[in-house]
Amino acid sequence: MEPNAPRLSRTRTVLFGAFVFVWFGEMVLWGFQPVAEVWTAFWKMVPSENAQLATALYITHAVEAPLKGALGVLAVFGLRSRNPSVRTALFVPMALVPPLNIVFQFRAQGFPLRSMAVATVLSVILWAAFFLSREAAQPPPEQATPGHGPLPASRREVLRYLWFGLNAAALTLLAVLFLFGPRTALRFIIPCWSSLLDAHEGELASLTVSNLGVGTHLLALATAGWIATAYSRDSPALRQAVAAASALNAGLMCLLPLRRIILEAGGTCATSSILLLFVPLLAGWALYAAFLYSVPPTERAA
Repeated sequence: MEPNAPRLSRTRTVLFGAFVFVWFGEMVLWGFQPVAEVWTAFWKMVPSENAQLATALYITHAVEAPLKGALGVLAVFGLRSRNPSVRTALFVPMALVPPLNIVFQFRAQGFPLRSMAVATVLSVILWAAFFLSREAAQPPPEQATPGHGPLPASRREVLRYLWFGLNAAALTLLAVLFLFGPRTALRFIIPCWSSLLDAHEGELASLTVSNLGVGTHLLALATAGWIATAYSRDSPALRQAVAAASALNAGLMCLLPLRRIILEAGGTCATSSILLLFVPLLAGWALYAAFLYSVPPTERAA
């Protein structure tokens, strides 16, 4: 270890490794119907006997899968990082998911014992690790020009702030919709099945709970996005982590739930789905990557 290297918490390192395993594992379990059927039964989310409603449930699971994959990317970056500030910024959004599930998802189910027990134990472990397993603060970098304040933001930096902020705002608005209007969100996901959903209003409990889970993960990823926006100039590593996670999320949203909607309900239904928002977000992240690698390496870290 280098003499000036910060002291990292082994507990947090272990938890980051666990996050990697859990998030990517759940991405597969929720994203692909053959295994999603088993996982759905484990969590006692009973599909409807109506074939289309059962399909709608697995579509909502497929919406949650990319978000789990995105959080898995944040965990990979946190595991690899040697910067305590970056690790903290990546740890907090992921640690929000269990308590958010207690407040929103499990409350809607009447606080089921198994789900509540898992979420409570995870919440205690994660937040105890956050407050008790402190990491040594990294010394601030020396100023290149002593006695002078920070240089004004360049046009590139302003565009970067705007893009990260726009992405975080879009995820936040979606999170609010899914958390406070899960049934409305369901109609926005599959708008061409609105009449079917209205006709089976009493059978939407599992779909509502699934959408609440989408909302908690959206809020966690949005939190990471806002943190990266706030510290965009100071932390290239944090920018890279959030950019990679957001790009993966947008890409998998197009590959998993949108593709499933096209197959089950047709292209017209997909083009009117709220999930179509992730197509321009994916294009934006592709342009961001092209822009990033078109500038000299010395400017990328600025």
